[in-house]
Amino acid sequence: MSAEQLKFKLRKILGKQIKFNKDFEKYALQLKNRDSLLSWCKKIQNKEIAPIPSSIFNDTIIFIKKIGSSNRCIVIKIKNDKFSELHLASHSYYDKLRKVLGLKK
Repeated sequence: MSAEQLKFKLRKILGKQIKFNKDFEKYALQLKNRDSLLSWCKKIQNKEIAPIPSSIFNDTIIFIKKIGSSNRCIVIKIKNDKFSELHLASHSYYDKLRKVLGLKK
């Protein structure tokens, strides 16, 4: 499955409004088990997975998944069941984004 096919499937699950970070394609190609990511996103959409407890800020709710040994996926959900962003990147990017979001000091 190509990165574009993965994006298409993710949009079917999370909505056409979902935005992807600029390095998404690079890390999508490195994924060995894309079905795991798709399954996780379906569970988020079906409200079977709770967000990070400390991540509920104003209008933002965050879900985080570790993929492999060094890659991370972060889904940011805005209120009213609309998902806004999906980030797939390295652990260092993940740490920087967590700091920006106030999840890490």
